[in-house]
Formats: sequence, C-alpha cells, structure tokens
Amino acid sequence: MTTIRVTRRSSAGSGDAETPAVRPGAVRLELIDPVSARTTLDGAWRPRSSDLTTELAPLLEELSRRGIRATRVAFNPGSWAAAPRRLQVGDRTVRLGWFRHLDPQLLNLTGDLRRGRVDLLVVPPDTTKADARRAFAAATDRANSAEPTVLLHDLDAPEPDSGQPAR
Repeated sequence: MTTIRVTRRSSAGSGDAETPAVRPGAVRLELIDPVSARTTLDGAWRPRSSDLTTELAPLLEELSRRGIRATRVAFNPGSWAAAPRRLQVGDRTVRLGWFRHLDPQLLNLTGDLRRGRVDLLVVPPDTTKADARRAFAAATDRANSAEPTVLLHDLDAPEPDSGQPAR
C-alpha cells in the first residue's frame, strides 16, 4: 500500500513547501447548497489534468474550507492516471478507491457525517469554457436526474430542429 504526501511549492517562489500553489477559489467547483432532498449530483468539478494525485489535494482543501471533510474518494480508474491507495492532504490521510462500475464522469466523496456522500460531476479538463458552464449549470440543477456521462453527452447533442426558421 502506497501513501503519497502532497506538498506544493508556492508559484510566488517563497520556498515555503506548505504554501498552496493553488490560491483559494482557483478550484473550479460548484456545489448545490444548502443540501436538501437527495439529488443525482451534488455539484461539478473541472480538474486541470487527468492526474488525480495532483488534482485531488486542492479539491479536498476547497471542500474542507466549505465545511465538507471527505475521508474517502471513489473514482473510475479509466478516467484518471494511476493513483495511490492513500493520499496525505494536510493533517489527514484520505483513502482512494477505484471502482470500474462507477460512472467515468463521477467522483464520489464520503466521510463527512453532516453532509453524507458528495457526488461530483467531473467535467473533463479539455472541455471548452462554454460547455463547462453548461455542464456546471446542469449538474447543480436540483431537477437534474441524468447520470454524469449522460448529462455530458446530452450537452453535446445538437438542438432538435423545430422546423421554424432561426430568428
């Protein structure tokens, strides 16, 4: 079993290994808040790469800043580069588990007893800004019942032709 401790150097070059390289708010994340009845998705996250080890620490720090403390993360291994079984984030160890049956566009976070499970749509890093905005809006719509991959696929689908001329 491998545990990786993530320390990042500040991009400002201060030399302090504990200074986050990603400033607060730089994580591309949107959550449904406050929590109400169970929804298909609790929000959307758009990582900058497919390296889960690199991307996860800033996400978990941002979630913690928002009052969500995840201790386990489940993901589909087909969507990410190889990842360790454990990741040290700040003062805690987060367990990572890969499950091929999970939707490839889903990140499942557990461990926060107050909020319960958090399911995030993973918007691929190469998605255009316009498509990412649409994906975030759909994922945070409480009426949404689409599974993550279906939701992203439906965003790519052409608008049905109404037979009316464009205005």
